[in-house]
Amino acid sequence: MSENEEEIEEKSESEGSDYSPNKKKKKKLKDKKEKKPKRKKKDEEEDDNEDGGLKEPKSSAQLMEEWGLDDVDYVFSEEDYHTLTNYKAFSQFLRPLIAKKNPKIPMSKMMTVLGAKWREFSANNPFKGSSAAAAAAAVAATVTIAPALPASPQLPALPPVIRKAKTKEGKGGVGVWGCSCPGEHSLNSGMTAGLPALGLGVLCFFFLQSEEEEREESDFDSASINSSSVRSECSAGLGKRGKKRKKKKRIEEGDGYETDHQDYCEVCQQGGEIILCDTCPRAYHLVCLDPELEKAPEGKWSCPHCEKEGIQWEPKEEEEEEEDGGEEEEDDHMEFCRVCKDGGELLCCDTCPSSYHLHCLNPPLPEIPNGEWLCPRCTCPPLKGKVQRILHWAWKEPPPAPLQPVLPSPDPELPLPPPKVLEGIPEREFFVKWAGLSYWHCSWVKELQLELYHTVMFRNYQRKNDMDEPPAFDYGSGDEDSQREKRKNKDPQYAKMEERFYRYGIKPEWMMIHRILNHSFDKKGDIHYLIKWKDLPYDQCTWEIDDIDIPYYENLKVLYWNHRELMLGEDTRPLKKLNKKGKKLKEEKLEKPPETPLVDPTVKFDKQPWYIDATGGTLHPYQLEGLNWLRFSWAQGTDTILADEMGLGKTVQTIVFLYSLYKEGHSKGPYLVSAPLSTIINWEREFEMWAPDFYVVTYTGDKESRSVIRENEFSFEDNAIRSGKKVFRMKKEAQIKFHVLLTSYELITIDQAVLGSIEWACLVVDEAHRLKNNQSKFFRVLNSYKIDYKLLLTGTPLQNNLEELFHLLNFLTPERFNNLEGFLEEFADISKEDQIKKLHDLLGPHMLRRLKADVFKNMPAKTELIVRVELSQMQKKYYKFILTRNFEALNSKGGGNQVSLLNIMMDLKKCCNHPYLFPVAAVEAPMLPNGSYDGNSLVKSSGKLMLLQKMLKKLRDGGHRVLIFSQMTKMLDLLEDFLEYEGYKYERIDGGITGGLRQEAIDRFNAPGAQQFCFLLSTRAGGLGINLATADTVIIYDSDWNPHNDIQAFSRAHRIGQNKKVMIYRFVTRASVEERITQVAKRKMMLTHLVVRPGLGSKSGSMTKQELDDILKFGTEELFKDDVEGEVGML
Repeated sequence: MSENEEEIEEKSESEGSDYSPNKKKKKKLKDKKEKKPKRKKKDEEEDDNEDGGLKEPKSSAQLMEEWGLDDVDYVFSEEDYHTLTNYKAFSQFLRPLIAKKNPKIPMSKMMTVLGAKWREFSANNPFKGSSAAAAAAAVAATVTIAPALPASPQLPALPPVIRKAKTKEGKGGVGVWGCSCPGEHSLNSGMTAGLPALGLGVLCFFFLQSEEEEREESDFDSASINSSSVRSECSAGLGKRGKKRKKKKRIEEGDGYETDHQDYCEVCQQGGEIILCDTCPRAYHLVCLDPELEKAPEGKWSCPHCEKEGIQWEPKEEEEEEEDGGEEEEDDHMEFCRVCKDGGELLCCDTCPSSYHLHCLNPPLPEIPNGEWLCPRCTCPPLKGKVQRILHWAWKEPPPAPLQPVLPSPDPELPLPPPKVLEGIPEREFFVKWAGLSYWHCSWVKELQLELYHTVMFRNYQRKNDMDEPPAFDYGSGDEDSQREKRKNKDPQYAKMEERFYRYGIKPEWMMIHRILNHSFDKKGDIHYLIKWKDLPYDQCTWEIDDIDIPYYENLKVLYWNHRELMLGEDTRPLKKLNKKGKKLKEEKLEKPPETPLVDPTVKFDKQPWYIDATGGTLHPYQLEGLNWLRFSWAQGTDTILADEMGLGKTVQTIVFLYSLYKEGHSKGPYLVSAPLSTIINWEREFEMWAPDFYVVTYTGDKESRSVIRENEFSFEDNAIRSGKKVFRMKKEAQIKFHVLLTSYELITIDQAVLGSIEWACLVVDEAHRLKNNQSKFFRVLNSYKIDYKLLLTGTPLQNNLEELFHLLNFLTPERFNNLEGFLEEFADISKEDQIKKLHDLLGPHMLRRLKADVFKNMPAKTELIVRVELSQMQKKYYKFILTRNFEALNSKGGGNQVSLLNIMMDLKKCCNHPYLFPVAAVEAPMLPNGSYDGNSLVKSSGKLMLLQKMLKKLRDGGHRVLIFSQMTKMLDLLEDFLEYEGYKYERIDGGITGGLRQEAIDRFNAPGAQQFCFLLSTRAGGLGINLATADTVIIYDSDWNPHNDIQAFSRAHRIGQNKKVMIYRFVTRASVEERITQVAKRKMMLTHLVVRPGLGSKSGSMTKQELDDILKFGTEELFKDDVEGEVGML
């Protein structure tokens, strides 16, 4: 068993249920006659110890002197003793006086002093006895040394007796037998002379008299009945049932009780909620114990002093109780069956208060068992660890019935019939995932184990799931039934894994090793590995033993040790072992990068280099040209912007460039790649394909995951970075473990402490238009990093104006581009030919941009059509209402406030999309029982949906596949209802769908033979780093302000791998705000064409208030004119 598993078992033993008395049961002595004098001797020793060891609480004067505080000189009057009758009033009176003398006194010391003052005040009160004085008297009484008793004469040995079943008198007053009544042993002794010692199970006859008493008793729980003695000032009336509890007497005026225990903590000398020792008068706070306790222990408890002295609590024997008074024992057992909650003849457990009917046990008992009997809860085995998650439940076979002894027949010729075997009922078992263990260790546990050791989790699961019928199988592979059956027939191992794991919602990837992160040795010298699992975050990493049977485990161990040897320069692997088949594994050493450069980076490659051929991939000619340009720029020390049009493979060119620096010996790294979170999975895949020798670490996830990455993936040294969720710097001399670190924009800023302490050989920023504002935190933080070379990737280097381009250049080379005003002034009149040429010469060394039309002469064409759509009657009504409601803002001479105009424009855009985007229309819309909109009304309310309905039918018949883009996620919700109504299968991506789910949706859509016809995407979230070349039709449902976002969107389909002509349909509502937005977008596109390509345009792409006003008023004359003409026609 590994250290980890041993720790888990230790934890599981300490984490019990609400009631676990079987762990605190004391051993009984067999010889009762010899026990009594021992007990008394122990009592005398205890009394001696108590007399000498009891501490007096410190007085307030002592505390003040010890802490260097000024005491308060105040003489209490008779009126004070009458008015300050409780601690609250006393505290409110005295606290300001203490604070005045000691202004900076800490709160903890203030409370301690107040407690001591209150104790002295109560003790000195001449008009009322104090509880403290009473408690002190009680303590003094308990420590009085009892006179030595004469030794009892040795009695002759009695024959063993049969213990009668323990019973009690029911609530209804019906008398039943009692096991502790006088004369019981004399009655039994004659009957049992000469018999061996036997003991019958404890049998109780309980009778419930009324419904009120029934409810009262049902509130008793095993945990509450047997909990430790805890006393609080606010809950002082609680006590344990049963005769064996401590003697308590009620205070006449108060609402609490007094015991023979001290009413303050032994450690801090203060009151409050304290726990009482069962073997001496001491009391303690839970937090004052060492180690401190989170909750009161169950059963009898001895304080640290008694444990040190060896004093233990022992129950009194029946003989002692009879001598002391022969009072009838009060039973602590439940008066109803724990299973059916009914009364009657009940079998009681010997170690806990549970009671059961014989027929309610599983399996049922035919008769009362002999000897001591423990209930199912007390005999329930502990769990092997902490349950993290319940995956499934199922009915399992009933437990086997105990074997009944075959009694000899008095008549040999007439054998007795076989004993009756009572069959049990099926039990629920739960398939669980263990905390700290991988999915390979998932196993079945019994319902009772979950109920005892994970009560809250079990009850929550009960509330959320049907506990009569097991849940349907949730196949984690996600394959269709037919595909799954085919795979099972081909691969018997897969069939076994599906039966054992996959059908309970476990994905196959969760059981595949991604990589081994670290190793450690246990006390026996066995090695354990820390494993990162595929598709699971780093906080789900687990330690596994060396010889566990997991596919490809041996190969990945070899890779792990090879990488350590490569980075550290020495072989530190343990002694080589044979694999299970007895064959030595083939160890392929990783090729070390050359110490000196092999190739001059300024020399062009005519064909792709050998290390690219080894990957099996082939670069396009323009990509090889891009690689040559990047290598040359690196040699010249020129930071660059790779600005190829979307779909030309900027990611591949970047990875090959970094790989060339490593393989040719120019740089060993490390390299930092910052990309949008949605594209990081795609970067991982491309690195696996094009740079197989790179050790790539993806630094994303929550605090726990990133903490694991920093501790195990940043360096081989254990203390290179301080562990914990807080981020610390990395030691300068620490050996870096990775070649490439992939991370998101946000973590560049959040974890600046650790990432900024590493010296990066190269920085790559994907979608670099995030750097277009030099005031952004991302820009400023990244500027503070230690970076040798910078490479920016963007398909849209110029989106709005020349100022954004300047900021990109300023980030690349701040020493050259540092005067924004001068730059804008120099290119103020950009339409002049000489200025255009000058700008191109300035950008030339830093930027490379190619268009698809330039590099793919035979690439399928792309055609964009603007489709003008009419407003529906409902849309016209809302459009007019928005304009008339905002008449004053639109009719003002200055064009109105810019913010209010933008709000009006957003409302008009919503109206052009669909009126259901307004809450009023959405509430009034007809709905289906499942909560979606009625399809017919949904379509007729929008002119765009009416057109889309007709188009999709024809596109489906023609074998096309469609991408539909919208800016508004609520519009995507309406489109989902529309596609459900039409019966089309679809996928969806928006900003709320994270990287893993996003990539799964893309893979399903791109899979050969996929049934999905449409893909719904939000323009911003679906336009970055996504390849959907299997679609050949793009519908832009509503245009974006920034035309580059729409270009990013339809470039998802028009890219490498597309073999069909791509049709792009842009929906524009005629004579509306949308038509004018389209015209403004064209102006922005002209600016890009001018700066990056020769052409015409203007300096600025931002919109003025006048332009906004112009957009809003566009088409309104025609709209209202149609309305007037309609009214005239009606007349």
